Amino acid sequence: MKPILQDLLDHLREDCPVKSMGVYAHSILVTSRFSGMASTILSSQPHAEEQISQAGSLLKKTALQLAVLCTSSNSLEAGIGLAAINSLLEPPPTNLRSVNAVSVLEEKGKGKKIALIGHFPFIPRLKNVAETLWVIDLNPTAGEFNPSDAPRLLPQADIVAMTANTLLTNAAERYISLCSSAALKVMLGPSTPMSPILFEHGLDILAGVRITDVDTVQRFLSQGASFSQVHGVEKITLTKE
Repeated sequence: MKPILQDLLDHLREDCPVKSMGVYAHSILVTSRFSGMASTILSSQPHAEEQISQAGSLLKKTALQLAVLCTSSNSLEAGIGLAAINSLLEPPPTNLRSVNAVSVLEEKGKGKKIALIGHFPFIPRLKNVAETLWVIDLNPTAGEFNPSDAPRLLPQADIVAMTANTLLTNAAERYISLCSSAALKVMLGPSTPMSPILFEHGLDILAGVRITDVDTVQRFLSQGASFSQVHGVEKITLTKE
Protein backbone atom coordinates (compact mmCIF):
# COMPACT_ATOMS: atom_id res chain seq x y z
CA MET A 1 0.00 0.00 0.00
CA LYS A 2 1.16 3.54 -0.72
CA PRO A 3 2.27 5.80 2.14
CA ILE A 4 -0.64 7.86 3.44
CA LEU A 5 0.67 11.20 2.23
CA GLN A 6 1.40 9.89 -1.27
CA ASP A 7 -2.08 8.36 -1.42
CA LEU A 8 -3.60 11.71 -0.45
CA LEU A 9 -1.59 13.46 -3.15
CA ASP A 10 -2.65 10.97 -5.78
CA HIS A 11 -6.33 11.56 -4.97
CA LEU A 12 -6.24 15.35 -5.14
CA ARG A 13 -8.05 16.43 -8.29
CA GLU A 14 -8.86 20.13 -7.95
CA ASP A 15 -6.08 22.72 -7.90
CA CYS A 16 -6.31 26.32 -6.70
CA PRO A 17 -4.05 29.35 -6.49
CA VAL A 18 -2.41 29.88 -3.12
CA LYS A 19 -3.95 33.05 -1.69
CA SER A 20 -1.74 33.24 1.38
CA MET A 21 0.59 31.19 3.52
CA GLY A 22 2.58 31.65 6.68
CA VAL A 23 5.03 29.59 8.71
CA TYR A 24 4.64 30.48 12.37
CA ALA A 25 6.22 29.30 15.61
CA HIS A 26 3.83 26.42 16.18
CA SER A 27 1.73 26.08 13.04
CA ILE A 28 1.75 26.53 9.27
CA LEU A 29 -1.27 28.09 7.58
CA VAL A 30 -2.08 27.83 3.86
CA THR A 31 -5.15 29.31 2.19
CA SER A 32 -6.21 28.15 -1.27
CA ARG A 33 -9.64 26.60 -1.90
CA PHE A 34 -10.12 26.59 1.87
CA SER A 35 -7.60 27.14 4.67
CA GLY A 36 -5.50 24.34 6.13
CA MET A 37 -3.06 23.96 8.99
CA ALA A 38 -0.14 21.73 9.89
CA SER A 39 2.37 21.74 12.71
CA THR A 40 5.70 23.50 12.43
CA ILE A 41 8.34 20.83 13.01
CA LEU A 42 11.95 21.94 12.90
CA SER A 43 14.88 19.58 12.46
CA SER A 44 17.67 19.40 15.00
CA GLN A 45 20.25 20.65 12.49
CA PRO A 46 22.08 23.76 13.71
CA HIS A 47 22.22 27.22 12.16
CA ALA A 48 19.28 26.74 9.80
CA GLU A 49 21.13 24.18 7.69
CA GLU A 50 17.82 22.64 6.65
CA GLN A 51 16.24 25.30 4.48
CA ILE A 52 12.99 25.67 2.55
CA SER A 53 13.74 25.53 -1.15
CA GLN A 54 12.38 28.49 -3.11
CA ALA A 55 11.50 30.37 0.08
CA GLY A 56 10.23 33.80 -0.97
CA SER A 57 8.64 32.42 -4.14
CA LEU A 58 6.18 29.89 -2.74
CA LEU A 59 3.16 32.13 -3.31
CA LYS A 60 3.79 31.77 -7.04
CA LYS A 61 2.93 28.09 -6.77
CA THR A 62 -0.51 26.50 -6.85
CA ALA A 63 -1.84 24.50 -3.92
CA LEU A 64 -1.04 21.20 -5.64
CA GLN A 65 2.49 22.35 -6.34
CA LEU A 66 2.90 23.16 -2.65
CA ALA A 67 1.22 19.91 -1.63
CA VAL A 68 3.95 17.76 -3.19
CA LEU A 69 6.31 19.11 -0.54
CA CYS A 70 4.56 16.80 1.97
CA THR A 71 6.89 13.95 0.98
CA SER A 72 10.04 16.02 1.52
CA SER A 73 12.62 14.72 3.99
CA ASN A 74 12.77 18.30 5.26
CA SER A 75 10.16 18.32 8.04
CA LEU A 76 9.43 22.03 7.61
CA GLU A 77 8.79 21.60 3.89
CA ALA A 78 6.66 18.54 4.63
CA GLY A 79 4.54 20.65 6.98
CA ILE A 80 3.96 23.22 4.27
CA GLY A 81 2.89 20.44 1.93
CA LEU A 82 0.49 18.96 4.46
CA ALA A 83 -1.07 22.37 5.18
CA ALA A 84 -1.54 22.81 1.42
CA ILE A 85 -3.26 19.40 1.20
CA ASN A 86 -5.56 20.40 4.05
CA SER A 87 -6.37 23.66 2.27
CA LEU A 88 -7.80 21.65 -0.64
CA LEU A 89 -9.84 19.12 1.34
CA GLU A 90 -13.54 19.40 2.02
CA PRO A 91 -14.63 16.72 4.50
CA PRO A 92 -17.65 14.69 3.38
CA PRO A 93 -20.79 15.61 5.34
CA THR A 94 -21.64 11.98 6.07
CA ASN A 95 -20.43 10.90 9.53
CA LEU A 96 -19.00 14.36 10.21
CA ARG A 97 -19.64 15.89 13.63
CA SER A 98 -18.70 19.16 15.26
CA VAL A 99 -17.08 17.71 18.35
CA ASN A 100 -13.73 17.89 20.13
CA ALA A 101 -11.43 14.87 19.94
CA VAL A 102 -11.01 14.68 23.70
CA SER A 103 -14.78 14.27 24.15
CA VAL A 104 -14.72 11.31 21.77
CA LEU A 105 -11.78 9.74 23.58
CA GLU A 106 -13.43 10.23 26.97
CA GLU A 107 -16.61 8.62 25.71
CA LYS A 108 -14.94 5.68 23.99
CA GLY A 109 -12.15 5.23 26.52
CA LYS A 110 -14.03 4.61 29.77
CA GLY A 111 -12.39 1.67 31.49
CA LYS A 112 -10.20 0.97 28.44
CA LYS A 113 -6.48 0.78 27.79
CA ILE A 114 -5.51 3.87 25.80
CA ALA A 115 -2.21 4.55 24.04
CA LEU A 116 -1.76 8.23 23.23
CA ILE A 117 1.00 9.07 20.76
CA GLY A 118 1.96 12.69 21.34
CA HIS A 119 1.83 14.87 24.44
CA PHE A 120 -1.59 16.55 24.52
CA PRO A 121 -2.96 18.97 27.14
CA PHE A 122 -5.96 16.72 27.83
CA ILE A 123 -3.89 13.86 29.29
CA PRO A 124 -5.25 14.43 32.85
CA ARG A 125 -8.83 14.10 31.54
CA LEU A 126 -8.08 10.74 29.93
CA LYS A 127 -6.36 9.48 33.07
CA ASN A 128 -9.64 10.06 34.89
CA VAL A 129 -11.59 7.68 32.64
CA ALA A 130 -9.09 5.13 31.30
CA GLU A 131 -8.13 1.89 33.00
CA THR A 132 -4.60 2.50 31.73
CA LEU A 133 -3.11 5.40 29.78
CA TRP A 134 0.24 5.09 28.04
CA VAL A 135 1.69 8.29 26.57
CA ILE A 136 4.33 7.81 23.88
CA ASP A 137 6.32 10.87 22.87
CA LEU A 138 9.60 11.77 21.17
CA ASN A 139 10.47 13.76 24.31
CA PRO A 140 8.80 11.81 27.12
CA THR A 141 8.39 13.28 30.57
CA ALA A 142 8.27 11.26 33.79
CA GLY A 143 5.94 8.27 33.47
CA GLU A 144 5.78 8.51 29.66
CA PHE A 145 7.34 6.26 27.05
CA ASN A 146 9.64 6.48 24.03
CA PRO A 147 8.61 5.43 20.50
CA SER A 148 10.85 2.40 21.02
CA ASP A 149 8.25 1.14 23.54
CA ALA A 150 5.48 1.17 20.91
CA PRO A 151 5.91 -2.48 19.78
CA ARG A 152 5.29 -3.59 23.37
CA LEU A 153 2.44 -1.22 24.25
CA LEU A 154 0.33 -0.68 21.13
CA PRO A 155 -0.77 -4.33 20.67
CA GLN A 156 -2.26 -4.19 24.21
CA ALA A 157 -4.27 -0.99 23.65
CA ASP A 158 -8.04 -0.89 23.13
CA ILE A 159 -7.71 2.64 21.72
CA VAL A 160 -4.71 4.14 19.96
CA ALA A 161 -4.85 7.90 19.39
CA MET A 162 -1.96 9.39 17.45
CA THR A 163 -1.01 12.93 16.59
CA ALA A 164 -1.17 13.76 12.89
CA ASN A 165 2.44 14.89 13.28
CA THR A 166 3.28 11.20 12.85
CA LEU A 167 2.57 11.79 9.15
CA LEU A 168 5.35 14.39 9.05
CA THR A 169 7.79 12.13 10.89
CA ASN A 170 6.92 9.14 8.67
CA ALA A 171 5.84 7.10 11.70
CA ALA A 172 2.07 6.83 11.20
CA GLU A 173 2.10 3.68 9.09
CA ARG A 174 4.37 1.89 11.55
CA TYR A 175 2.19 2.77 14.52
CA ILE A 176 -0.96 1.63 12.73
CA SER A 177 0.69 -1.69 11.84
CA LEU A 178 1.49 -2.32 15.51
CA CYS A 179 -2.12 -1.93 16.65
CA SER A 180 -4.46 -4.81 17.37
CA SER A 181 -6.98 -5.30 14.59
CA ALA A 182 -9.72 -4.81 17.20
CA ALA A 183 -8.32 -1.50 18.47
CA LEU A 184 -10.03 1.81 17.75
CA LYS A 185 -7.47 3.87 15.87
CA VAL A 186 -7.74 7.67 15.93
CA MET A 187 -5.68 10.42 14.31
CA LEU A 188 -6.04 13.83 15.88
CA GLY A 189 -4.78 17.38 15.84
CA PRO A 190 -5.03 20.37 13.50
CA SER A 191 -2.71 18.70 10.96
CA THR A 192 -5.13 15.81 10.43
CA PRO A 193 -6.24 15.47 6.80
CA MET A 194 -10.02 15.11 6.92
CA SER A 195 -10.17 12.59 4.08
CA PRO A 196 -11.81 9.13 4.01
CA ILE A 197 -8.66 7.89 2.28
CA LEU A 198 -7.10 7.57 5.73
CA PHE A 199 -9.72 4.96 6.63
CA GLU A 200 -8.28 2.72 3.92
CA HIS A 201 -5.00 2.82 5.85
CA GLY A 202 -6.55 1.43 9.03
CA LEU A 203 -7.76 4.51 10.90
CA ASP A 204 -11.30 4.62 12.32
CA ILE A 205 -11.74 8.24 13.44
CA LEU A 206 -10.20 11.49 12.19
CA ALA A 207 -10.31 14.42 14.60
CA GLY A 208 -9.18 17.70 13.09
CA VAL A 209 -10.30 21.24 12.45
CA ARG A 210 -12.21 23.37 10.00
CA ILE A 211 -11.00 26.96 9.80
CA THR A 212 -13.97 29.29 10.05
CA ASP A 213 -12.20 32.65 10.28
CA VAL A 214 -8.79 32.64 8.63
CA ASP A 215 -8.01 36.26 9.54
CA THR A 216 -8.49 35.47 13.22
CA VAL A 217 -6.40 32.32 12.97
CA GLN A 218 -3.63 34.23 11.22
CA ARG A 219 -3.70 36.95 13.88
CA PHE A 220 -3.25 34.44 16.68
CA LEU A 221 -0.56 32.43 14.91
CA SER A 222 1.40 35.53 13.92
CA GLN A 223 1.57 36.45 17.61
CA GLY A 224 3.09 33.10 18.57
CA ALA A 225 -0.07 31.31 19.71
CA SER A 226 -0.03 27.56 20.14
CA PHE A 227 -3.02 25.72 18.74
CA SER A 228 -4.83 25.60 22.09
CA GLN A 229 -4.85 29.41 22.09
CA VAL A 230 -6.14 29.86 18.54
CA HIS A 231 -9.65 31.18 17.84
CA GLY A 232 -11.46 30.96 14.50
CA VAL A 233 -11.47 27.16 14.20
CA GLU A 234 -14.14 24.50 14.58
CA LYS A 235 -13.08 21.13 15.97
CA ILE A 236 -14.59 18.31 13.92
CA THR A 237 -14.48 14.51 13.76
CA LEU A 238 -15.04 12.20 10.83
CA THR A 239 -15.84 8.55 11.52
CA LYS A 240 -15.44 5.51 9.33
CA GLU A 241 -18.99 4.33 9.93
